[in-house]
Amino acid sequence: RSSDLGLGMRVIAADNNVGRASIKVKFYNNQFINVDIETEPLQDVLKHSDFITLHVPAQKDGYMIGKNEFEIMKDGVAVVNCSRGGVIDEAALIQALDSGKVRFAGLDVFINEPTPSKEILTHSKISLTPHTGASTLEAQDRIGLSLAEQISSILQIQ
Repeated sequence: RSSDLGLGMRVIAADNNVGRASIKVKFYNNQFINVDIETEPLQDVLKHSDFITLHVPAQKDGYMIGKNEFEIMKDGVAVVNCSRGGVIDEAALIQALDSGKVRFAGLDVFINEPTPSKEILTHSKISLTPHTGASTLEAQDRIGLSLAEQISSILQIQ
């Protein structure tokens, strides 16, 4: 089952190691919603999604998303890769963008980091970021707090 956030959006996920997850999404003023997610096979996620984001480790077996996976996707899908370069076959991505199969791609990573190919760098339907997608104010606050807690813990032990 997929989660309906009450916003007209269904969240579906694929994960080989997790069958189900519950996520607490916090908002301002101590408000939050709980999102329960059951994973589905990757092929189903690719087939049913309007917007696909990738958050996976580097793949030992080659590309996770290539020509065959793009063919399964809905026409006009948007794809964002915040994982590692090489998770997406960039030549297949360019073909999918040029054909209209993929409407938009956002890449926080690419195969030839830190220098993307000319085709990736200049494509009008690709937005690139310098692998800083997780560098938000909130993430920096969490990192600072975690670091301070670790230092405090070490000092208390001694």
